[in-house]
Amino acid sequence: MSESFRPVFSPDPTLASPSSLTMGEVLEPSAFSDLYHHVRDEGLPYFARVNSEGDVELFLVFESIDAFSDATRDAVSVEFKAYKGALLAVIWTLADPQEPLGFPLKLDIKKDDERYMALSMIEQPELAIHYLSFADGEITHIFSETCNFSGAEQAHVLELIRYLYDDEPNEHEMQPTSVDEVKEEGLISIAAGDLAEDVFEQAGTAYLFDYAKWVREEGEEDAQARLMHTVQQAVLVMRRHSRSEVRESAFTIWAGEQQGVLWLFVTPMLYPLFEVVHTKEDETNPFARFLYALPTYVETVDASPLACGAYPILRYERGKLYHLELDDSFTDRLSAIAKRQGIEGEPYLHT
Repeated sequence: MSESFRPVFSPDPTLASPSSLTMGEVLEPSAFSDLYHHVRDEGLPYFARVNSEGDVELFLVFESIDAFSDATRDAVSVEFKAYKGALLAVIWTLADPQEPLGFPLKLDIKKDDERYMALSMIEQPELAIHYLSFADGEITHIFSETCNFSGAEQAHVLELIRYLYDDEPNEHEMQPTSVDEVKEEGLISIAAGDLAEDVFEQAGTAYLFDYAKWVREEGEEDAQARLMHTVQQAVLVMRRHSRSEVRESAFTIWAGEQQGVLWLFVTPMLYPLFEVVHTKEDETNPFARFLYALPTYVETVDASPLACGAYPILRYERGKLYHLELDDSFTDRLSAIAKRQGIEGEPYLHT
């Protein structure tokens, strides 16, 4: 890429950044005058800036610590989109995993300083996100964390930046963007039979529920709706996770029933993604955390969904969520796979 594409930027060496030493403290107005300018004088609820080292930092501003806790109790991540002639760096928060809230930072790639910010965000080793509260004229540093991007994510965003840099935008495309215009990508329907064979051969983790009791207490329709709502919560936390390896994972959700017990499978096993002992809640397995909280949860076992006669219902691949459509021939395909794996009892004979 040409030198003109990669602008030269001189950071301000006098800028101070929030750190572990300032966490939980009120920021000194003289030392953090630029932050006070953005928050107090300009009233910005979120913004980006280049720090003294030349790295980009993101800031979210809340009315209180409680407001911060409500908005960020699950993963916060950053996604890039090309929208109306500009690059949007969308900071996603999951106050409600069913309706994630996106804060879009609009970057005009034609401008050197904004192109520098876009390139730096994806190329620096970690992107810092600082959470602040502003009350009674004072800024408090609540918390800071970082997110990172995989090589594939970096390549994709670089392609977007290059396209926007080379393209000739028109005036209509450059209209302002509001938070309301940024939406979470919806569910995509595909035929389950279009997936590769090895997807259906994987063992995984089964979450067992006393389904008979659940139906008696809530009715079948409400029980199913509650279960799917919970599953989608977990999936969306995976989709918006701060760690790129979680966002770019692939897994399948299966459902099956045996003798009043509902078996909900996630294949393959996700242990490798969450095997490190973490202290933050959003670093634990979202499926375990959400499903364990359901009142009719019984236990978790490692098993093959084929042995239970379960059917795949959802597929997640690198940020996209697919609803799997089934037909009569697909049952025969699952039965054949189960037979090849030596599973006894013909589990799909009576499903």
